[in-house]
Formats: sequence, C-alpha cells, structure tokens
Amino acid sequence: MLITIKRGKMPRHFTFALALLAMISSVQAATPLGEVNIKLQGNIVDLSCVVNASDSAKEVQLGTWPTKQLQTAGSKTQAMPFSIRLTGCPPGAVSITFAGTPDDQDNTLLALNSTSQASRVAVEILDEDKTRLPLQQESKEVAIDAQGDATLSFYANYISTADNPQPGSADADATFTLNYN
Repeated sequence: MLITIKRGKMPRHFTFALALLAMISSVQAATPLGEVNIKLQGNIVDLSCVVNASDSAKEVQLGTWPTKQLQTAGSKTQAMPFSIRLTGCPPGAVSITFAGTPDDQDNTLLALNSTSQASRVAVEILDEDKTRLPLQQESKEVAIDAQGDATLSFYANYISTADNPQPGSADADATFTLNYN
C-alpha cells in the first residue's frame, strides 16, 4: 500500500472565497442589483509553515495483508503510524485537513486509486489518538513550539467496505491542507 500525500496548494480561506465568488456570479444573474451582500474574509499571515522536505511527498507503507484479515465489512488491518513535520510556523496552532477521492461505500474513507487491483477495501486515516479522521475534516490542533515547529501524528490502515474483498495492489492518494488556528 502506498499513500501519496502532497501539500495542498491553496489555503482554505482562499478556496472558500473562490467558491463564494463563483456562487455569487451565478446568483447575480438571477437577482436584481443591490440585493446581494458580499462579505469576504481571510487572514494575512507573516509566516507560513514549511513542510519538512521528507514529508512533502510522503509514502506510508500499509503492509501486505491476507484477504482473510479483511474478510467481513468493517474489518481492519493494523494501523501504521506516520507524521508530518512542520517548521517556520507562525505562533499558535496548526491542524491538517486530508482530501482525496472518497470511497463509494463510505465517504469518510479514502478510496483506492484507479491503478489498484484490490476491491472492497479503502484506507482509513486516524488521528493521533487512533480515532477516524474523515476526509475533509480538520485534525486535532497541535501547538506550535517556540521555535516555530510542529509535528502532527496520524495512522492509516486498510478497512474492508464489503464482505470478501478481492486481492491485488491497494494504493490510495491524498493531499493535505494546513489550517492555521
């Protein structure tokens, strides 16, 4: 199993602003002039975190497992730890939001990519306390230390989404966005 994690390109507030502007432009056509109020929000930060070079294109090895380990829906493999180290962060706290293609059976899970041969299996991302971290949901905040460093810890494992999964390669791809708090 290989999970490729790439650093998100747009801050959350910027993405939201673009979506809002797109929505407003379609609303303006159907709404008389003067009836749409626009509130644009965001933050300007002096510093932003830098993802440690070894963590910016991370590969998490989930191991090789027999199908009998995942025989029934909801069965899981052992959770494998991984972390993302940040440096040069502004004071405060930081969290991460993972994104990727959601599984058809459970949209909180990461679907296997199109090159995978296994089926009826997805990848579950867990927060540092091993609770499920659904896609598109912020992780728990981690305080940034006095040197501007932070380490966010996670786990990942396979989970069967239906009985009798089929064997084969089982890779998934995810991206993450840093959230400054």
